[in-house]
Amino acid sequence: MTLTFRASTGSDLEALLAFSTSEPVAWTVTDRYRQESAARNHRPEWSFLAERDGRPVGRAIWWGGADAGAPSTLDDVIVSASEHGDRVAIAAGLIRTGAQAFGVLPEWIVDVAVDWHDDPSAVSAVSWRADAAQAAGLVRTTERVSVAWTPSAGVPPTGPFRFREGDDAEFTDLFARVTVGSLDAHTVATVGRLGARGTAADDLDFYRSLPGRREDWRIAVDTDGLTVGFVLATRTAYDAAISSIGVLPQHRGRGVVDALLGEGLRVHADAGETRVVGTTDAANTPMRRAFERAGFVVTKRRIVFDT
Repeated sequence: MTLTFRASTGSDLEALLAFSTSEPVAWTVTDRYRQESAARNHRPEWSFLAERDGRPVGRAIWWGGADAGAPSTLDDVIVSASEHGDRVAIAAGLIRTGAQAFGVLPEWIVDVAVDWHDDPSAVSAVSWRADAAQAAGLVRTTERVSVAWTPSAGVPPTGPFRFREGDDAEFTDLFARVTVGSLDAHTVATVGRLGARGTAADDLDFYRSLPGRREDWRIAVDTDGLTVGFVLATRTAYDAAISSIGVLPQHRGRGVVDALLGEGLRVHADAGETRVVGTTDAANTPMRRAFERAGFVVTKRRIVFDT
């Protein structure tokens, strides 16, 4: 029997949305796909089908910015239960075919419950996806923690620091400087591939592509007038977010991170936001504790497969 992979077209919508899964991982439901498609975050050319002799047996759905030329993340891979023995090969084939079409290999995000390690079905679901990711060239796996804040937790104080805006050149410089000693796995890996300046340029492009207001990026200055760090108050497709936070190496250990989180939350609270989200590596204990001090609670775990 012949297995093929291809991008979908408008006429494939019914087949694409017919897929579902009982596995304990997040997946794209019909209403969400339609909503994201209306905003051009999902597109037919970013949604792929695997077919066995013309019968759909798998799908992969990528997400990207409304104005982007290529997607930035793989959000969803589902393989028919009837293809259990070939699910790794089918998922890997979908990912490779998509990457060839896009000219890039976006990261794959799999959201799971906070206690997924204690659920054998979740462990199995993550395991075969990890095998497929490896086969497709996504060789690095990072577990991240997703957190959320609501106004009932209060806005933390910002201490003696002053906050101001900055231009792209200044933020790019700061992005490069905070890579030194970073505990973020993605940052460490990207520096190894692109160098600090290349990583900073890549970060700028990514953060500029996010929803939200550019003027909500803040730079922190201490009482001596020295720049100590930055926070980016942005948005995801659904929520207000703290998308990046960085303290310059020489100023770490002074409570700057708490003030930065406080400023980011103040920006969102002043805008009337009722929920603010963030993420950090599960292994990044200092950042996890900073989120806890600011009143964030853990909502889910996120498995990220990347190059």
